[in-house]
Amino acid sequence: MAKFFGNNKDRTNTKENNLETRYKSSIGNLLVVVIFSVINIVLLLMGTDTYFLFSAFIPYFIVDYGRVMCGMYPEEFYSDLPMEEFLDSSFLIVMVSIAAVIIIAYLVCWIFAKKKKVAALFVSLVLFVADTLLMLYMVGFSADIIIDIIFHIWVIVYLITAISTYYKIKNTPDAECAEMLVESEDEDGNPVESNSSILRMAEEVKSRVFIDTETCGMHIIVRRVKHTNELVINGCVYDEYEGVVEYAHTLTADLCGHRIEAVFDGATSIKLFVDSQEVAKKIRLI
Repeated sequence: MAKFFGNNKDRTNTKENNLETRYKSSIGNLLVVVIFSVINIVLLLMGTDTYFLFSAFIPYFIVDYGRVMCGMYPEEFYSDLPMEEFLDSSFLIVMVSIAAVIIIAYLVCWIFAKKKKVAALFVSLVLFVADTLLMLYMVGFSADIIIDIIFHIWVIVYLITAISTYYKIKNTPDAECAEMLVESEDEDGNPVESNSSILRMAEEVKSRVFIDTETCGMHIIVRRVKHTNELVINGCVYDEYEGVVEYAHTLTADLCGHRIEAVFDGATSIKLFVDSQEVAKKIRLI
């Protein structure tokens, strides 16, 4: 039986590690976009014809437009363009600044994506879809940009994969939560379940935290999310009380041979007990 529980924990760890690897690989494409976009713009400003793939189109187009309007191309380039005079170089500076803001936005999205902020993934996905659509609108579909189109689709697919993987990670119990059962025996020597059932994974949402402490190898949080009081242990919700008005109640859980109780007196006091021993207390003014 002990071997069974150990294998269950190992399988959970393996699954979690695989998801983490997939997530990091997916968001890594966003950093590649930033790096090659910067390289391409630098090369463009240097007047070279070298262009690397894995780059955002719009920042490059904006800088290129600035060079065109400032007369930075050879005379034959303008033979078919009805331009009587060129703009001051300050226009190019403005265009480069706009391109830099867009690239920085991608970089910020990558930084927050590393911190598991799913909103950053959605923002980066919207930005890159817009980049793809504008590329098709301005350049049109042709054999010359087929590789660019494939690359853009590649990045979009990986961003969608990152979002999907994020929610899978969020809904996968960590190693502590995965060990849902602690082996023990009754009077007849039969194994029994001694752990309370997990209601769900604790979400990263706006909440009012009453107690946040670590004891007996457990991270225990007592918090209120909207109209619900939750007992969270090692990232999992084990008990809850829902009500606009908080009457006296107790949230309980049995885990790893310990009895955890969060006692609300219905007024100002919240006490946390582990095996009948008070380990934390919160006095609320409101």
